[in-house]
Amino acid sequence: METGKFYFIKNEYYEKFENCNLLGNKIVNGELHGRPCYYCFEKDGLYWMVPISSKVEKYEHLYEQKMARYHGKFDGIRFGYVNGERRAFLIQNVCPVTTQYIDKKYKTNKDTEDVTINENLQKELDRIVTKVINLYKRGTKIVLTDLDTILKDLI
Repeated sequence: METGKFYFIKNEYYEKFENCNLLGNKIVNGELHGRPCYYCFEKDGLYWMVPISSKVEKYEHLYEQKMARYHGKFDGIRFGYVNGERRAFLIQNVCPVTTQYIDKKYKTNKDTEDVTINENLQKELDRIVTKVINLYKRGTKIVLTDLDTILKDLI
């Protein structure tokens, strides 16, 4: 697994941590759709996964509310382009995984090319995820996901 690439998480992970406020796999027409897709960031031997969403308008509204509430300082959501489409990166829903829970890498062009983002967005996401993890380690819980429960099991 590589920082800056995108992956799908196995349904087993969602089942194991079903009460941890994860954004789980979606069922479409009775079948598992394999969403959300996650941006991967490696830190301290774990892979920290940031879900992305196509519901940009919904998260833009939420982002504006949070920015107003926190006086222009809110690291929970960022926006950027994935495969030419604008997406919301939901840092507020970051979750740790190990390789055993990774289903597959997100690829394009008939599964021949890794999906990537531009270097500036990757640097910004990596900086913010590092900040959020460090805050968590110091006791500040700003993430919606139940990191305590998941980390207790993974480590």
